[in-house]
Amino acid sequence: MKRVIWMVVLLLSVSLSVHALSWAYAFVVLDGRVYEVTDIKVSEADLGDVVGEVETLADDMTGDYYGDASNMYPIGTEYRQVDGESVEDVLAVEDETEWKRAEFVHEAPFDSRNHVDVIAYAAIGLGIAVFLATRLRKR
Repeated sequence: MKRVIWMVVLLLSVSLSVHALSWAYAFVVLDGRVYEVTDIKVSEADLGDVVGEVETLADDMTGDYYGDASNMYPIGTEYRQVDGESVEDVLAVEDETEWKRAEFVHEAPFDSRNHVDVIAYAAIGLGIAVFLATRLRKR
């Protein structure tokens, strides 16, 4: 009985901590480019075409992200071109009822999930080639 009590006391004394990241700034990713969202508002008159949207969310525990992601904005948040600015340098990001300026800061880190479509097409192409080769050998 004493062993059980000591085991319970030991298990209760071990604290489990939860760690989450504190992001330095809000960001969005478009085509492998990370943009820092600033507090500068973009007027409706300066908005161009829709160029993308948030498709995935950054992981608050590990900091990992892939694809067109964001750490602060929900999936479906639109990115638009700013008239007179290159999409490679500046985007406008939908922020509830207004648009905010997002400026390019760096390239996104490599993640294999960004290239799933290329891998899938290569596998399909290889499968078709093998299928055709085996069919032609039988004739």
